[in-house]
Amino acid sequence: MNQLLEKYLNVIKAPRGRASSVHFGQTRRYKKAEEESKKKPVAVDEINDLITSFLKEIGIRTTDHPRYENPLQINYQEMKEKFELADERDIVWIKITKDGYIGVVATSNDINFNYPSGENDYDKKDKKNDEWIFDTSGILVHKLKKCWDESFALVFPLAKIPDGYIRGDIEEAVGNMLIENNVPILDYYSHIY
Repeated sequence: MNQLLEKYLNVIKAPRGRASSVHFGQTRRYKKAEEESKKKPVAVDEINDLITSFLKEIGIRTTDHPRYENPLQINYQEMKEKFELADERDIVWIKITKDGYIGVVATSNDINFNYPSGENDYDKKDKKNDEWIFDTSGILVHKLKKCWDESFALVFPLAKIPDGYIRGDIEEAVGNMLIENNVPILDYYSHIY
């Protein structure tokens, strides 16, 4: 058992059910995003240092240079090979708004900068697969009248995830560690779903 990693797991309980949605007029996550947006954003270099140090302390081999320019062009298979990842989805990534707020802490190989053009788009679903067209963080960023900084994303490869843990555990721990260090996250619950 990794004591430091365990410290940051199951710290925050996600709201469940319809109250946790941003769809159909639900407001709980909007209210939390508004609260987070009133805090002072933390510099990207400081965020990088916090996460890099934390990952190394829990035994994960990662990069010291997580800032990826043109994140929509990332070749996840190359990243998997370069960092000797068990799976190309073994990354934690962070998107930042143009005014410096973390919008989301996430994992997997699906970085995007989608957000709706208007509130009428919030509840749209793809008819083929019945999934939401816009993700929660994009809706929250739009609702707060913010924009993604599409020029980069912070991407932390997760090589050598400690035995007994999965990438979702690392995602949760990273988000909770940032919150403990007073780093605002607009999609506050993103790392625990």
